[in-house]
Amino acid sequence: MKTDEIYKLPLASAALSAYLLDESLLVYSKNTQNVYGFEKEGAALFLKIDEMVKSRTPEEIAEAFPGVDPAVLKEMVELASGREELDVVEYEADIEPGRYVPDEKTRFWYVTESIAYGVHYPDEAFARRIHPVFLHLHTPAEPRHLRNKVAVDFQEAPEGWVIYWNGKPVQMEVPQPQMATFLQEKMMTGAYQARKYLIALHAGAVEREGRVIVMPATAESGKTTLIATLVARGFSLFSDEVAALDYEGCVQPLPFCMNIKEGSWKVLEKEYPELGGRDVHKRFDGQSIRFLPPKNMHAGPRKASHLLFPTYRPGAKTALRPLSAKEALARIKEASYQVQYNMDERKFEKILANLVALPKYELMFSDRDEAVRAIDEMIRLEE
Repeated sequence: MKTDEIYKLPLASAALSAYLLDESLLVYSKNTQNVYGFEKEGAALFLKIDEMVKSRTPEEIAEAFPGVDPAVLKEMVELASGREELDVVEYEADIEPGRYVPDEKTRFWYVTESIAYGVHYPDEAFARRIHPVFLHLHTPAEPRHLRNKVAVDFQEAPEGWVIYWNGKPVQMEVPQPQMATFLQEKMMTGAYQARKYLIALHAGAVEREGRVIVMPATAESGKTTLIATLVARGFSLFSDEVAALDYEGCVQPLPFCMNIKEGSWKVLEKEYPELGGRDVHKRFDGQSIRFLPPKNMHAGPRKASHLLFPTYRPGAKTALRPLSAKEALARIKEASYQVQYNMDERKFEKILANLVALPKYELMFSDRDEAVRAIDEMIRLEE
């Protein structure tokens, strides 16, 4: 297989598939769904070992490469010969929405393109606390045109509330201060899972002039603050939390609030003066956040064009560095991701072609203005 920059290479083991991309050799195991990455010397070494495993013993292969770390050599031999450790990757199952059955309860309806949520609040205080987080999605009546509907109910428990999705519990005993963040997470997840998706990443995504930048990141990376800044500077928003890609590589908009942590309230007050008046909620990790309703939402899906891994570091000089395919896959894994119904070879090839083969960079920054200029320059580099 050859797509613009990806070459599929034959290997001795039928359980392995190898792909050459950006000087990285990426080996996918059908047995374990694991991906192994090698660069330059490591890639050349693995291909030599792959040629030898059927005709030589592990001891003979070790003798042929006396200068190689024995542990590294052993791992490569075991992989090439199909004896790798069976550390099978198991993906979290999609939320099962159940079957919606109309009832006589008073429900607040919140609607996205793919799904409608009818939320029955236990009391007025509960509604006053949660409703503003979803106000921008509110519609006064049950939407008849959408097939995917979820009745959301709450049952009080000793340490919080149980959330029910069409009569089935999806979250057990959520403390009330954390209810809004948990509910938004479940609703956002349900929204992208209501469509056929290839991969959902813990990532933000924004667009300018047809260029869609997907930004996977770990916690405390400055991702959401950077995305809120970009939106205020004219970028359109897909999401600040999840980037869900379909099989064509298109990112789906998820019109939910941006979650602004306490450390960014002062930072963003110039761009978003209304932020200071929003209610304070708690996250699952105990951090305080304010919900910022999405602005300048992108209309409809659009194909991803760039992969950017932002890292905020106080005092750091702004630097944009190209990444290899191996590095990008490691960063995606570190940030976390979900593949619908588990990984297989076809899905992995689609992920390579539609995501990992994109221009990909690491952005180190401490100054938001400089970060925005660096992103503009990144876009210009690929024109």
